[in-house]
Amino acid sequence: MSNPTVSLAESMVPCRLCKTGTLLRNSHIIPEFLYSALYDEKHRFHKISVDENQKNTLSQKGVREFLLCGECEQKLSKYERYASLVLNGGLELTVRREGRLIHLEGIDYNIFKLFALSILWRASVSSLDVFDQVTLGPHEETLRKMVFNGEPGKEYEYPFILSPIIHEGEVQEALIVQPTRTKLAGHQAYRFVFGGLAWVFLISSHRAPDVVTSASISSSGKLTMLPWELADMKFIVHMAQELSQQGKL
Repeated sequence: MSNPTVSLAESMVPCRLCKTGTLLRNSHIIPEFLYSALYDEKHRFHKISVDENQKNTLSQKGVREFLLCGECEQKLSKYERYASLVLNGGLELTVRREGRLIHLEGIDYNIFKLFALSILWRASVSSLDVFDQVTLGPHEETLRKMVFNGEPGKEYEYPFILSPIIHEGEVQEALIVQPTRTKLAGHQAYRFVFGGLAWVFLISSHRAPDVVTSASISSSGKLTMLPWELADMKFIVHMAQELSQQGKL
């Protein structure tokens, strides 16, 4: 899971987003601001590999790869700046609770959805081992065009569900987990964990079920979240158990 080193010639290949720009930047797959809760006083975080042949390491930067030209980096940074305000409490949003459900209103549908889809797309085009379960097939090119053109699509196109991860009454922001493939409402889906949230993206050529779309970000700026206890999130628990058996925790 180490970041690649490339020659100048290799970094001059076309940008994966615009396909024309060259002199690629060492681009983050998951934006750097989402790592802030992981850093220690020396600006380091523990990178724990699920590969039993790889040792745990300390890193001072989130996982990166030479993928994007400078212009496309700037394009995505606009989405990231807005998302950081949404996730870190920098915007005035309307929050309403209904039982366990949390309803948020006032989110910019276009920007926030493009932010989310850009991470999913970056993970799919990445050659790093940590993202090897994210393989979007023909959807990869569709998402590339959506992100590049700034077109988030309809509500039912590539919806995603967010769930705050809770442990002992606190949101677990200091947690980034290797993405995994799963099924959601009978469709292919991918699970990410970052920013104190589980992000579950539904990927399908068919229209997403209403139960998924209704929880995803709406064009009116509404988002519904259902918190989950960390101990109930079996894919994280199983991963932790495996790491513990390998002596990595």
